[in-house]
Amino acid sequence: RMAGVRPRMIRTALGEGHLERPWWHCGSCHSGFAPVETRYGISAAGTSPGYDKILALTGAEQSFRASARLITELTGIRLAPATTVARTTRRVGAAARESADAETAAIKAGTRIPLVTEPAPELCYILIDGTGAPMVPKETEGRQGKGSDGRSRTREVKIGCLFTQAHAATGGGEPTQDRHSASYIATFEAAEGFADQLRDEHRRRGFDRIRQPIVIGDGAKWIWNIAERLFPEATHIVDYWHASEHVHDLVKIFDHILSDPAAFTQQLIGHLDNGNINAIVTAVEALRLGGYKGNLAAKTSKALEYLTGNAHRMQYHHYRANGWFIGSGPVEAACKTIVAQRAKQAGMRWTTNGLNPILTLRALTRSGRDPLIWDNDLSQTPPA
Repeated sequence: RMAGVRPRMIRTALGEGHLERPWWHCGSCHSGFAPVETRYGISAAGTSPGYDKILALTGAEQSFRASARLITELTGIRLAPATTVARTTRRVGAAARESADAETAAIKAGTRIPLVTEPAPELCYILIDGTGAPMVPKETEGRQGKGSDGRSRTREVKIGCLFTQAHAATGGGEPTQDRHSASYIATFEAAEGFADQLRDEHRRRGFDRIRQPIVIGDGAKWIWNIAERLFPEATHIVDYWHASEHVHDLVKIFDHILSDPAAFTQQLIGHLDNGNINAIVTAVEALRLGGYKGNLAAKTSKALEYLTGNAHRMQYHHYRANGWFIGSGPVEAACKTIVAQRAKQAGMRWTTNGLNPILTLRALTRSGRDPLIWDNDLSQTPPA
């Protein structure tokens, strides 16, 4: 039953205002509500969709304190304290995550099928990487780290980057991404959870209908475990620059006995370019004939194991001839633009619950999926 008209102060993109709205009461659950707030997207916190959008967009792009200052300068909306930006950004990010999960569930159930209106590209790429985000101490308790005290101060954010290439590069030209074809996922979840999200995004993008899938990553075992389980039919490529860096590090071990380290490096890089990993191993083994022991022997063996274990993913002469990408630059750039630029500024420390919604917003906006963020009841007025 209607229990009268009640006023409420709401915050909008044009400032604060008072809303006189009918208040209804439910006799069975003994709770009250105002239908007009749902109709116009007023949040439980008393904010309008436009207000939420301003705060969430800025809060996802820069620090909450800087966001509050910028919003005040540009709109006249005064935010005290800056935690208002944090709460709104996380609330909108959590709602966007729920919308994305609901879409994924619908695609899995077959109740929603992604429409494909254009011819399938020749090539699709799945690039995988990870980067650390600085965390508060309670988030890293019991975790091993690289610091002098052995403690971890970061948690890994796993990043997936998926894009297409309409046609393979020919005549020695550089391969290029299809414009606006990149989409991203970013998560703190372990490898299994990340793999689930990667598979779901692969399905949503319709990549299963593309003739030539390619997975690119560095030498991390968790990456290739996922690639071999989810995409066994794909061509797997170790990022060329990581492989080249390993060759340079290998040469440094023998710097003190080489008459011309630069020439030897070029020789090994030439073998790498031709996919001849056995030749690299043979050349290095010849330098070990003196009987290396201890730390030097261990470092050499580890470097050679990286090369031999990934030899089938290092056939760069073949990949270049086919006009394919051989580097993981797009996903490394995503590590910077999605995580580092927002989460790794001076003095920042996060909880996973605090940072996850922000990563969701940043990944979705950079994937061109803004409607998934704003077309929900918490942040966008429903259509009439």
